[in-house]
Amino acid sequence: MSYKLFCVECGQQQDSSKYSLFCSKCQGLLEAKYDAPAKVSSRVLEGKSGLGRYVPTLPINNPANHVTLGEGNTPVYQLRKVGQALGLSDLWGKLEFFSPTGSFKDRGNAALVSALKDTGVKAVSEATGGNGGLSFAAYCAAGGVTFHAFIPDKNRNYLKSQAIAFHGAQVRWVKGPREEVYEAARKFAEDSGVLHLRYSKSIYFIEGQKTISYELPGQMNPMPDHIVIPVGNGSIHMGMYRGMKEMLEDGRIKKSPALHAVQAEETSPLVAAYEGKRWTAYEGESKSIANGITVKNPPRPSLVAQGCKKTGGRAVGLPDERIAHWQRFLAASEGLFVEAASATTIAGVEKLVKMGVIKPGQRVLAILTGLGIKEPFPHV
Repeated sequence: MSYKLFCVECGQQQDSSKYSLFCSKCQGLLEAKYDAPAKVSSRVLEGKSGLGRYVPTLPINNPANHVTLGEGNTPVYQLRKVGQALGLSDLWGKLEFFSPTGSFKDRGNAALVSALKDTGVKAVSEATGGNGGLSFAAYCAAGGVTFHAFIPDKNRNYLKSQAIAFHGAQVRWVKGPREEVYEAARKFAEDSGVLHLRYSKSIYFIEGQKTISYELPGQMNPMPDHIVIPVGNGSIHMGMYRGMKEMLEDGRIKKSPALHAVQAEETSPLVAAYEGKRWTAYEGESKSIANGITVKNPPRPSLVAQGCKKTGGRAVGLPDERIAHWQRFLAASEGLFVEAASATTIAGVEKLVKMGVIKPGQRVLAILTGLGIKEPFPHV
């Protein structure tokens, strides 16, 4: 099944046989469109132990280039004790930390590395160090793509950074803030001729995230009234919105759940975009415990705001104190140890309940994105 790339700004079609991030005419970001409706692509994979996993449209021209580690089909689990504490009888978690490398990033990187392979890219450079880099390193190893990883020197002892090297990435440790790490990756790409990935701007990564939406009709009947999603760059939110839109078009669902976006208060540009306010990035590094979503300048804020509004969702910021509370509560009551960035979803449910947006008796799904054991332990 073929696809085409179009600029979201001027609408010009791009050459999908080449790896592209930006429009060749106006340098706008891109979106993918397919030559068949989603229904055609929702075939059940054969030989997959009878799991019946649906495969939505993905930006790959040759199916032989599909790189996978068995990502997806993550469990949906009822959060009874959290729900009781919040006055909700129908609260669930989508356990994305069951993914091969322990985070939702595997869905996006399966599509991204498949697209690299499909377009003939052999090597890339990128500034990294967290879940995204770890996941990308694993999929590059599986897909035969050389990954030149530029990681902050201060992260040498972090488990995620060490795991990137363990997967065979060519690691270069860079002293200085994130901006200098990014510049080192860009300069290396320029000098060596390899692709500078800039994964936060990649439509391929976003397309991989829509697989979460595709799994829900088979896991939750009825579908949730509300889905609460942690957002940094906003890739899960944008991907899930695209997935819901495709399923509405082919008739698999009749109505989309309200898609809510949650961030730490300290770093909340997507909340500002939703509220129509100007966001001014602060100087220096984030101090929030939800470091996985502290993206100061996300690339597509208007699209996240649009996805919230078109589905009846909200965008809200949360204080670190409530994020830390629910991170600990999830571990101590439900046995689920997630990263602080993941716990923002429960803090977000709490706030949306207090706002009267989520009402008792409604079905709610929280996307729990990353395994807590990969980060330094919170203070006990």
